[in-house]
Amino acid sequence: MSNYEQTAALLKGLMGKLMSSDNAERSQAEQALNSEWRDVQPQTLLGSLAFLVRRDGEAQARAFAAVLLRRIAFQDVKAGDSKEDDRSVWSVVPAAVHQAVKGELLGALKDETDRGARHKLCDTIAEIAGGEGDGDWPALLAALYACAQDGNAQLRESAYRVFSACPHLLAEQSADAVSGAFGAAFQDGEAGVRLAALQAAVAHVLAAPDKQRAALAAMMPAMLGVLEPLLSAGDEDGLTAALAALVEAAEAAPKLFRAVLGSVVAFATAIGKNDALEAATRQTALELLATLAEAAPGMCRKHAAFCTEMVPVCLQLMSSVADDEAWYAADTLDEADSDESHVFGEQTLDRLANALGGKQLLPVAFNYIPQMLAASEWAQRHAALMAVSSIGEGCYKIMRNELGKILQMVVPFLADPHARVRYAACNCIGQMATDFAPKLQAEHHELVLAGLLPVMAQAGVPRVQTHAAAAMVNFAEEATKQVLEPYLDALLERLLAMLDGPRRYVQEQAITTIATIADNAQAKFGKYYATIMPLLLNVLAQATDQDHRLLRGKAMECATFIALAVGKAVVAPDIPRLVELLTLAQQAVADADDPQASYLQAAWARLCRLMGADFVPLLPVVMPPLLAAARQQPDFAVLAAGEDAEASYAAEDGWEFASVGGQQIGIRTTLLEEKCEAVELIGTYARDLGAGYVAYAAETLDALVPLFRFYFHEGVRVAAAAAVPHVLAAVRLGGDGAALRQAWAPICDRYVGVLAAEDDDAFAVQLFGSFADAVLAVGAASMGAGQLEALAGACVAQMTKYHRRMKDREAARAAEELDEDDEEQLAEAELLEGLAVDEVARALHAVFQTHGAAFAPAFASLLPVARTYLHERDAAARQWAICVFDDLVEFTGPASAPHAAAFLEPLAQALRDMAAPDLRQAAAYGVGVMAQHGGDAYADFVAGVALPALLALLARPDARAPDNVFATENAVSAVAKVLRFHAARLPDARAVLQAWFRALPVANDEDEVPPVYEYLAQVLREQPDALVPPGDAAALAHVVKAVAAPLAAFDLAPELAQALLALMRKSMQALDTPAQAALWAEIPREQQQALQAKGLL
Repeated sequence: MSNYEQTAALLKGLMGKLMSSDNAERSQAEQALNSEWRDVQPQTLLGSLAFLVRRDGEAQARAFAAVLLRRIAFQDVKAGDSKEDDRSVWSVVPAAVHQAVKGELLGALKDETDRGARHKLCDTIAEIAGGEGDGDWPALLAALYACAQDGNAQLRESAYRVFSACPHLLAEQSADAVSGAFGAAFQDGEAGVRLAALQAAVAHVLAAPDKQRAALAAMMPAMLGVLEPLLSAGDEDGLTAALAALVEAAEAAPKLFRAVLGSVVAFATAIGKNDALEAATRQTALELLATLAEAAPGMCRKHAAFCTEMVPVCLQLMSSVADDEAWYAADTLDEADSDESHVFGEQTLDRLANALGGKQLLPVAFNYIPQMLAASEWAQRHAALMAVSSIGEGCYKIMRNELGKILQMVVPFLADPHARVRYAACNCIGQMATDFAPKLQAEHHELVLAGLLPVMAQAGVPRVQTHAAAAMVNFAEEATKQVLEPYLDALLERLLAMLDGPRRYVQEQAITTIATIADNAQAKFGKYYATIMPLLLNVLAQATDQDHRLLRGKAMECATFIALAVGKAVVAPDIPRLVELLTLAQQAVADADDPQASYLQAAWARLCRLMGADFVPLLPVVMPPLLAAARQQPDFAVLAAGEDAEASYAAEDGWEFASVGGQQIGIRTTLLEEKCEAVELIGTYARDLGAGYVAYAAETLDALVPLFRFYFHEGVRVAAAAAVPHVLAAVRLGGDGAALRQAWAPICDRYVGVLAAEDDDAFAVQLFGSFADAVLAVGAASMGAGQLEALAGACVAQMTKYHRRMKDREAARAAEELDEDDEEQLAEAELLEGLAVDEVARALHAVFQTHGAAFAPAFASLLPVARTYLHERDAAARQWAICVFDDLVEFTGPASAPHAAAFLEPLAQALRDMAAPDLRQAAAYGVGVMAQHGGDAYADFVAGVALPALLALLARPDARAPDNVFATENAVSAVAKVLRFHAARLPDARAVLQAWFRALPVANDEDEVPPVYEYLAQVLREQPDALVPPGDAAALAHVVKAVAAPLAAFDLAPELAQALLALMRKSMQALDTPAQAALWAEIPREQQQALQAKGLL
């Protein structure tokens, strides 16, 4: 590399300017580096930097040269006028330069003596080793092995630093070889080597395939052996780093900890309870256990000491809260930092409860909570109340049965002499009001509100008063109007007093609580409208300075919630003023962090619901910022090795970081939440305005459809998928069919392309459902032959994938490879896949519904997959196959007969499968479809094979049990269709008719009501004596009860509803007065009330 000596000297002068504290000089130097070196002589730049990394006499220069080499090597360089994509600097320099740079780096690895420069060097070597298009560096592995065995501890540490950043270097090595290489390092005499080896071992575990990880479990005792010496030496930084590495391993491969769990629990809890250690050290130790509990709850439940050791440590941390005067004097309510020990303890206890459940955790927690509540130290009482609120969600099943006793224990502390304890009691009540809703509100409102209302009047301690009002939000959100109505006067009296208080955060919370109460009370809130709405409008008009932006946002929220609650007629005189103030506020929003922006978006959406078509003229005000928010791209950051994320990318600004391939990648999540909210609101506008939204439809679709592939935020993808059908429906309602078809064609292609390759089952559920809604919105014949084939192919791909997973699960269970945690994960996966399969079926049904027999040629590719599912043991799999066949028969009629042979016998068996009601329902529906649409080709099967099975279903004593009722009602509908279309083939049609009549009503499956009751009306009109012989009061009563049930349950089509109402009245009039009274008494009260509410009586 001697030929780089002169250029390296020139470059070093430039590097000095790059490190200048003068911004102008540094900027000029950066420009020179790019334009004079990187862009015109990249090979000289890289070679000179490598020369400096190894040969410069100053450690700072060597370190900075390593940083620059790593940074520049993989920067993009423009491809110029060529058609090639931009490439990295490293990829455009000759191979000879690669070899020269690598040689210098390996030489420096051997020679470097400065620790800081050596770390920078290792980071650069790792970057080159894993860099773009360069996986061939055989000399590196040999050099690292040599370093790992060298007598120089710095070399040994360096080897494992590189292995940590490049775990792929060990991917081809056997487990024994890897264990041997790490085993000695875990016992090294130098702490830095041991720590680097532990981090490298974790990186190797994370990179290894699942089946190879089990072989690495033997390393775990030695890996844990790294921890104790760090603790003994007082090296808390090293100990925290080691524990953090183990947290990563616990999240990805918790089963590796099975054999050493006892040791991990003992060590980590000893660290957690040691007050002499730094908070970060203690918290990282407990984070390891919390991560294990979440990743492998079954394993942790089986360890007897896990909860008994962990819970008291959490409670100890929670009791460390200090009584800081600043807490009382604060003018703003900032969230407590999550790294504060007491907050960390609360969060960890909450995570444990959710992961492990109440059976293990609750008895341990309540060994301590009562005595803590009785303690004289306020911090103990505070911690106990926060503990109750933390564990409620996870321990719900057990705590709900003791809810009254727990509330009797908690509510008195709303009157505790210490303000911080009263605050904790408010927090506890608020959380329990959410966790145990609606039981808490319905059964314990008197106890809870008797304690909470006085606290809302305690203006002397505004933080406690505010928290009581916040707890009231949680209570009111889940309370019925009937529960809340008696307390409205008392609540509004206190909230209006809070609005008049001097602290802005008290006013803000009062407004939020009023909004929630209005949303609950609806029309009952009208009596307070004249008092509160002018106050809110005044806030919007007068509180215009920057300090009051959040207060204004809350006022927008409250005013529009109240407007929705009381209705358009009441609020009409104030709508012009409210619209004017919101418009002025929107024009004033200039800063990206202005909280008013999100409040404005939601407020406009509520006004849209209130105003309906009258809102359309406001869309030019509302839509531009909303569409801009939906289009905004997230901010990303990629950290250099060793770079402190918090220094430049603060968590309070919405930055979150994750390790991806050893690289710290950050994303600003606040922008993602804003984007998601904007997309959701766009969907509500399209839905609520219908044709009034047409002017923005094209622009909206352009913004939304690409978001199907917005992988940075699941909520954005889901919101976009939910919104697109509403926008398409708006275009259809606008009446421009040509525009609708033109818009739909590329959207359909995008849908199908994403569906074919989607691996996220949760999003697949949403997107298949969205596609079904979109197809129905666009209407008949909206897809071409190629698109139909592509859709069928996408469904085949997804269903084949789900079938493969199903067989893998069966094989794992048969091999007894699964533990409790595996079974929990499989159960979750099966549930999600089941939902996805249902949505695939719904999408296919929608396409058949809109395309009929035109879909049949493409659909044929699904039949082999359906036949595969048809013979699985899993009932849900067979159900899907039968649904596929049902659609084929329903929409192609007799033309489906050539495919029927494979399906009829399994369908008949499904009718008799008493363990699978959903399967029976699909089979019964299929019989009805065959009877109605299949023609003579299916007549023998329907009348001779299926009908006896259907009648057997109707005769079962448990036919109306909750699990069976939908299958039963589909069987009722199927028998009606058999009677209607194939009665001539039945040997005793009258007996079948009477059995069918006895099986009525149909009052749960709304889709089956029309075919059943249209047939009932037909029979009673054409042959009434077949069902109701003259003078048969019991038969008349049965008609009334059979008809009343669906009339009460559903909003039926007017023609059918009137026909059924006439049947009910005619049957009632045929009875004498005592019989009428007796019959009416037999009709359930809720049905009577529903019929009266609908004006049918």
